[in-house]
Amino acid sequence: MRHDEMLGLLPRLLYGGEDDHGLRLLALELLFWAIVIVLTIVLARYRPMLIEKAESRLREVSQYKRFWLAAFVLGVMFVRIALLHWIPVPIPIVHDEFSQLLASDTFAHGQLTNAPSPMWVHFESFHINVLPTYQSMYPPAQGMALAIGQKLTGVPWIGIVLSTALMCGAIYWMLLGWLPAPWALLGAAFVCARFGIFSYWTNSYYGGSVPALGGALILGALPRFESKPKVQTALIFAGGLLILANSRPLEGFLFSIPLVLAFVVMLVKGIRSGKITWGVAVKILSPAMVLLVLGVAWMSYYNWRGTGNPLLMPYQVNFQAYHISKPFPLQKPNPIPQYRHQSMKTFYIFYDYLNYLRYKDNILDYITRKISVYYGFFIWPISLLIVPGVYVMWRGKMRAVLLSLAVLVSAMLVQVWPANPHYGAPATGAVLLVLLCGVRYFRNSQLKYGVWGSRALAIVLALAVISPIAQAMLDPFELGLSFNSASNTYPMPAFIQRVRIQSELSARSAKQLVIVNYRHREMASHDWVYNNADIDDAHTVWARDMGYLRNKELLKYYPDRQVSYTTLGDAASLILPYDQVMAPMRLAYGDAAPQTASPMLAGVDQHISPSIAKSIPAGPAENSAPRSR
Repeated sequence: MRHDEMLGLLPRLLYGGEDDHGLRLLALELLFWAIVIVLTIVLARYRPMLIEKAESRLREVSQYKRFWLAAFVLGVMFVRIALLHWIPVPIPIVHDEFSQLLASDTFAHGQLTNAPSPMWVHFESFHINVLPTYQSMYPPAQGMALAIGQKLTGVPWIGIVLSTALMCGAIYWMLLGWLPAPWALLGAAFVCARFGIFSYWTNSYYGGSVPALGGALILGALPRFESKPKVQTALIFAGGLLILANSRPLEGFLFSIPLVLAFVVMLVKGIRSGKITWGVAVKILSPAMVLLVLGVAWMSYYNWRGTGNPLLMPYQVNFQAYHISKPFPLQKPNPIPQYRHQSMKTFYIFYDYLNYLRYKDNILDYITRKISVYYGFFIWPISLLIVPGVYVMWRGKMRAVLLSLAVLVSAMLVQVWPANPHYGAPATGAVLLVLLCGVRYFRNSQLKYGVWGSRALAIVLALAVISPIAQAMLDPFELGLSFNSASNTYPMPAFIQRVRIQSELSARSAKQLVIVNYRHREMASHDWVYNNADIDDAHTVWARDMGYLRNKELLKYYPDRQVSYTTLGDAASLILPYDQVMAPMRLAYGDAAPQTASPMLAGVDQHISPSIAKSIPAGPAENSAPRSR
């Protein structure tokens, strides 16, 4: 959960520009600790027996570990689904989400990828590949989670709920390997409240829960393998590695390096100490090694099906085709590709490449902003616990966990791209472990108010975490509408407009083709041209406007579809008959074939806004499909 998702009781304090983002977070954290200190003094003075009894009861019930493991998994699913009346199924908004939903639809139909469309140039969009095959550019784990939900219920988002519930259960299981049961119970309850219900990991399609699940499995297997090497523990460790490799490959690889080394060191020490023999070690590790080999073989096959090369991921194909900047500052940017659509060119130059230039221009400011984002999501408002937590872990047997965090954080801070909390998802369990160790240090120290301070911290933090409930129920979408003083209206956001158009066209009996126009040089932060895995079989097909002459080939390919025309970003987002909008172009070009048009003419007629095209008289029908009333 981001800091702004948590502060349902203090939403106004977060308004303002990005320049004071970190200062506002710091001010709010100081307020948090001031409340904790005051409550600590009050509790220490009056020593309410109710809190001590509750704590004693917590120690008793925390011993029912299997019960709580099932309760966390089932509880997250039940609570989130029970809130659907107030917080409905989220709608996709940004490019990443549509790309993940394409992967879901592909896997749900039993395919690893899709054959490219003959009209692929009209369907190009962000974060998807149209060549050599049609697929999402992202690794497959998140898409598979969504596909499970789509296959079971017809709603891909249910896969998000399931993966988030499993993440919460896995983190509880992980904490039991490092901490006493009461602390594991408190930590898991915190994760469920902070990430399991209201976080954007649960209420979007980005994907943070799946890599967090993989990271938790690795962290939980490590101490168990050290205390008692078992086949099951090694298999869980290998399974966690494969989940990371198929969800966040780069971050997962960096995070797992110290943990894999620690695993090997544990094994060698066990053999040298006589705890296990080489024969037993081989017997224990063989199933895990077979699982890893099979997993790598499947990943290679998946790459081969999608890109034609087992060592080339779809992600790399997309970067070679569209992106300019590379992940790290010392890497030389790619040459600017020959984009076929002005909207995509504008996005990749004025967003993707501009971030690279900003990073090069002011590295310190860029890193500071990244720290602010990750701190706000994972740590705020208890960052004061980091130092004692690190101290305790470094002196104990958790150095490998700290090294994993250090490697991952260092890599994320120097990346050129802007920060997104789900980039750091593999380390979710590790961050929680640091914070819990910090609380335990204060509680077990000789400080006068150590025990009551830990109790006050738990109470205030619980109130802070559950505070967004009322806010989320009152305003589940948090649209942030901008007021138009000229027309005294609040324009509907572009992503809501797409849902409205999709719903309206789905109600029509005939198959639909929507040609989307983009205003000149507009950066499409919210795009509309996304389609199902099987484009030709879809009821509604979305395509980019490439100008009258180039569009003719698309209309010829879909002669049985009603054709509509709309403009992304237009205040009204009208759906107009295509032949009405293109009547002037038909008079100008006649029936000229698409291939006779000069490349320079492609797109010169694509800037007609439906809000003014409404007045254009209708010309001859552009296709034989019947019109809808």
